[in-house]
Amino acid sequence: MHRAVPSFFVFCVLMCALSLVYPVAAIAEPETKKTVLYGMFRQSPEGGVEFVSPQEPDVVYVPLDAASIMADVLNIQVQVRGEIRESFARQGKTTRILAVEDIRPMTAEYGATRIEKDKAVGLPGADPAEVHAYHDKTCAAYDRYAVVETLADYSDGHTLRLLARTAADAPAAVCGNLQGTPLFEIPNGGDFAFAGISGDTLFVQNGPTDAVHGLMAVNFATKRQILDGTVVPGAAIDKGRLLYRQVLPADGRKSACLNGKTAVRPMALDLKSGRSTTAGKDACWP
Repeated sequence: MHRAVPSFFVFCVLMCALSLVYPVAAIAEPETKKTVLYGMFRQSPEGGVEFVSPQEPDVVYVPLDAASIMADVLNIQVQVRGEIRESFARQGKTTRILAVEDIRPMTAEYGATRIEKDKAVGLPGADPAEVHAYHDKTCAAYDRYAVVETLADYSDGHTLRLLARTAADAPAAVCGNLQGTPLFEIPNGGDFAFAGISGDTLFVQNGPTDAVHGLMAVNFATKRQILDGTVVPGAAIDKGRLLYRQVLPADGRKSACLNGKTAVRPMALDLKSGRSTTAGKDACWP
């Protein structure tokens, strides 16, 4: 009995010493949960394989069986399903041990795909977007929305969909896997085309933009359409307003515009209130 106490004491001292020499083991915490990740497998600085996601810059995932990660899925965008077995801090980052169950290359995210950040999309003055250009669709990702135009398989037209997203949603995931009910959709676009977003307002054009065409605006904060007009080229967004020239309807009277010109009225649409007001004198276009 007298010898058991010092032996136990020596064991405790040994464990404390190990925790100082190997701090990783000391702060490791078991963590088991299923997860779906979007990101990229790459070689680590130590020569192994790790998985990183742009949405979690301070987290590194280490595959439980790194030998099973094939070279053809390295350095491309993939969707990974798996289970987190353990999580611990190492060198200022969180490291998570991941038991990989399935790897699905997001083929639209590499090869011929182009990704452009802060790209001007639609009307002058509209919000910039991160644009993912695929072989059969284009996706514009914003802070709160993603707009996708896809070639329709069943017609010569295309579909236009707007979905909600958050900053935590990876653009590659939102653009590659369009899930959920869209906030707005034109199932067979025809001559309709995405014309940009400003704040919570979506713009859609109908017809060739170098001639008389339709312009629609939908505000998703107020959940109502605030414009459905016929305009001429030159619409632009400036300081929360859409400036455009509206085509005046024929009223049977002799037009003041000769030689086939079109009578137009300068207008300003306040994007928050949804109210349009006259912004100048009537004129002839072109």
